[in-house]
Amino acid sequence: MKGNISRRGLVKGTAWAVPVVLASTAVPALAASHCQPGIVVPIPTNTSTDGSSLTHTFTATDKTQSLTFTITGGAGGSYQGDSYQGFGGAGAYITGTIDLTEGDTVTFITAGGGGPYSGSAEAPGRGWADGGSHEAAYIGTNSYTNAFQEGPGRITELYGPTGGGASAVLLNGTPIAIAGGGGGGGARQISRTTWSKIYGERPSGFKGLRFNHGNIANGGTGGPSYTGGEGYDETYEYFPGPSLHMNGGKGGYNGWAGAGGEAGNLLNPTSNSSLSFKNNSTYYTYRQSLAGNAGDHGYLTTPPGGTGGKGVVGIGMVVTIGSTHADRNQCSVLHGSTGGGGYGGGGSGSVTTAAGYATDQRWAGEYTYVNGEYQAGDYWSPVGSAAFSGAGGAGGSYLDNQRVYSGYIATGTSPGVAGSRVNGTSFATVCEIQD
Repeated sequence: MKGNISRRGLVKGTAWAVPVVLASTAVPALAASHCQPGIVVPIPTNTSTDGSSLTHTFTATDKTQSLTFTITGGAGGSYQGDSYQGFGGAGAYITGTIDLTEGDTVTFITAGGGGPYSGSAEAPGRGWADGGSHEAAYIGTNSYTNAFQEGPGRITELYGPTGGGASAVLLNGTPIAIAGGGGGGGARQISRTTWSKIYGERPSGFKGLRFNHGNIANGGTGGPSYTGGEGYDETYEYFPGPSLHMNGGKGGYNGWAGAGGEAGNLLNPTSNSSLSFKNNSTYYTYRQSLAGNAGDHGYLTTPPGGTGGKGVVGIGMVVTIGSTHADRNQCSVLHGSTGGGGYGGGGSGSVTTAAGYATDQRWAGEYTYVNGEYQAGDYWSPVGSAAFSGAGGAGGSYLDNQRVYSGYIATGTSPGVAGSRVNGTSFATVCEIQD
């Protein structure tokens, strides 16, 4: 449960579920003073490539009557290829108008977009609230990866996309609009034995532990309601039956954090006799099913909270006991996709890993080079490890309908792009009395 909800009561407001135009007996400044509308406020564009946010403050003059704004949150980072989806969720869209008097300050925080799927930890999108971050590297620091590296083997560590930051508008230092950031798209990491040319031509009966190229989960999209990241399933190409399921993180809403994605699982592990995930005297396997992390609750006071859920780290490992060949020992490490920042941070995706070996394939290893020819050696079977993540949930959004009129929160329309960041935006015009 959330702690002290009354803190949010310091500034009353509602994250409306549908576009709302408030009725008011007050006459808007535009109509009362016949000011000239549409004068653009020169807010710089956030062009950062590292997730940084940009802050700009406008101060009202004696001629300023009202200001109309539009903001979007930063999109979540995306998976590596558009053909497999895994897009980061778009940041929320908010628009509205406020009346101003001389000396009022309006601060625009334009969020950074989340980082893409990568071989190193990408910073999340920063903003009024930041997207979720990653843990430090496991290779060289984790007991399981250290034990694996005591012998020959192939180990790969990858990082899922990070969530986008939240953009905001502050009137005299108080938030009046918060556009939640999108959740990071899902991710996958696979390491497996492949057929080497030193063994001769690849036989038709060789079946590596490949996965089908299905669509990756998309991140949660910011908007008027809480939008979670997608979950999805992965299946083996040559071994039908077993599958891995991952869940997306939940979206933040109205100051409440989104929960992390529920732990997935390796489903139907014994359904195909040609593939096994069990330990025995020849193989050691290690797999995990991890729930995602919740985001932080959001407050309209300082510090605001609302950070997206941090990524969880999963390990899948298979060791052919006694083997000195690296390709017969495989380890996959994946940092799961993170949640978007906002008025209630989105949760991170769950991570499911697996490690197995083929039970009905025995291939002669030609690894000794004698008199110009490779000689048959020991027999081996293909092995493989894998780790997958559901997508992150979107951050929550907020609009102060006591101060903002003709305003609403809408679902974002600018999702993440593979390999890059999609930052938030801020645009505003003022209505000024003319001489």
